Amino acid sequence: MWYKVLDGNKFISNLYDEIPQLINVRIEAIKIEEEGRKISINFNMPKFADNPPRKWSDLNYNTVFVELDFFDAQDLTIKSNKDKYRGNINVELDEAGKFEVNISGSVDMKLKADHGMIQSVSGYIDTLV
Repeated sequence: MWYKVLDGNKFISNLYDEIPQLINVRIEAIKIEEEGRKISINFNMPKFADNPPRKWSDLNYNTVFVELDFFDAQDLTIKSNKDKYRGNINVELDEAGKFEVNISGSVDMKLKADHGMIQSVSGYIDTLV
């Protein structure tokens, strides 16, 4: 499962009874920083948390927002054919221990990187849900 290979996965593991696969997620941003050394993928989870923090419930949050960061990228290709980014996100480790990230949908991305982590997980009210 995608989250198990990433550092910093404890909080998201506590939010869900069963963490959903990243199928047809709304991708908010793909950022290339530090001359390509850092690649961030920001997206909304396909369903809201089963066990949200009390604060999220009190504020009526309905969406979980995740930022994944990958470092020391060797290969990166991005292609888009629409203005709204949605796709399936797959994260795996190859035989050499490198992260292979593939997004397929209205945006296609392939990334190979040395390190990967769940940088942040937050909640908010999405009026488009």
